[in-house]
Amino acid sequence: MNPSADYHSTAKAEDQVLEELGDIDLEGKNDKTENVEGQRYEPNFGKGQSFPLDVQEAVLTSCSVKTLLRFKSVSKSYYGLIKSKRFIMEHVKHSVETNTNLNLILTHTVCPVSTSEESWYGQLFIGSLDTTNTSSLEVPLRKIDQPFTDWEQGTDTPFIGSCIGLIALRNSSGSIAVHNPSTKENYHITSFWLGEFDVKDDVCDGFGYNPVDDDYKLVRMIQRRGNIERTEIRVYSFKEGYALEYETEKPFYLGSSCADACFSNGRLYWLVASGPQEDVQDLILSFDLSTAQISSGKIPIDTSGDVYAVFLFPFAGSICVSCVDDGHGSFCQIWKLKDTVNDKKKATVSWERLSFRKNGVFGDGCDFVKPLAYSKCEDKILVDTYNGENEAWNLYRYDQIDKLGHGPISINNVPKGPRDSAICIETLVSFRKIDDEEAESSSKEEEKEVSWLLKSEGDGA
Repeated sequence: MNPSADYHSTAKAEDQVLEELGDIDLEGKNDKTENVEGQRYEPNFGKGQSFPLDVQEAVLTSCSVKTLLRFKSVSKSYYGLIKSKRFIMEHVKHSVETNTNLNLILTHTVCPVSTSEESWYGQLFIGSLDTTNTSSLEVPLRKIDQPFTDWEQGTDTPFIGSCIGLIALRNSSGSIAVHNPSTKENYHITSFWLGEFDVKDDVCDGFGYNPVDDDYKLVRMIQRRGNIERTEIRVYSFKEGYALEYETEKPFYLGSSCADACFSNGRLYWLVASGPQEDVQDLILSFDLSTAQISSGKIPIDTSGDVYAVFLFPFAGSICVSCVDDGHGSFCQIWKLKDTVNDKKKATVSWERLSFRKNGVFGDGCDFVKPLAYSKCEDKILVDTYNGENEAWNLYRYDQIDKLGHGPISINNVPKGPRDSAICIETLVSFRKIDDEEAESSSKEEEKEVSWLLKSEGDGA
């Protein structure tokens, strides 16, 4: 990554972008391009002038999704460019490389280190890190208008995971939905989980992206009661629209406490146990979304001693493992996965330790530290912490120069009780297919709204 500024106020001056582009050919009279998927577009501007294509795209890829949704109404060619898969992935790439367009997601979780029985009943909250004021130490959050309404009846809606701006959810009846918080689009899967399983079966899910096939996938692993030596694996392809089933007898055990997977670099990762009687997971399990190959390796934490909870989470383009222990040491045990090399017989896993001092840095009694995201300059890290003495979860900004945690960061309107935190980038990724005729028709209707959209400061969605 080559970030160049702090993540809290990026000041790309999106409101000035329209001024830079000048008078736009709203009627599309100078627009000679056709709306064809994959074609490079070159919108024309007032008085017959045209900005170079690379300049136009450089400006647009640095914009937020909110601004791009408004810009779709500028002209047919802009509509086609912003809807094209190539541009969408360029926008994602820019966001990842510059640590911009980052959202914080908070959701309820069953926490093994907490005795609290409070529930969020499926509510999820999201807040932009790009618009956060550094000096105020506050992240404004809003409730996600998610596709399931089970939580309204007091039923939980588990958060499976986040991948390239999309979040996967399941409800109490086992239905799956993928939601884009930026565009508010939903994709429901109604026929994935064929067959039934007992409530005592061990089940865990994962959501990720296979760059080789350009395909999002959902993976479910099941170990049935009375036959935990065999693992059923079901993989749903969004591209193909159907699921494949696999079986493996590799020696690992999900257990009732197995959490859903984390995604990184074309693989899904779970924490699993090496034996059925293990109290703490001591293996990391990898599932390659391209080859469906399963491999496992030991985590770098000794779980035979004082460790009583281990956590897995994505960070800085990789996977990290951390723990809560009874040793109350000065430094956190946080290890980052450096590389996984697979061959036909085994996987070789290497790790590096991240240095986080917890005593006196994140308040007294800090038991767990979870790094979430770097700032644009990579001199600060947003971290989530847990204090077991007062059952408190707090966010801090950890300064890598002075080695201090600044905070806690204020977050409002969030329920109490155990929570999980995740980072989700803003994206235009959509599963909705639009043909040329529909896109052209839609663009004509949208162009009628340009006069007020260009002046509006409200949501573009």
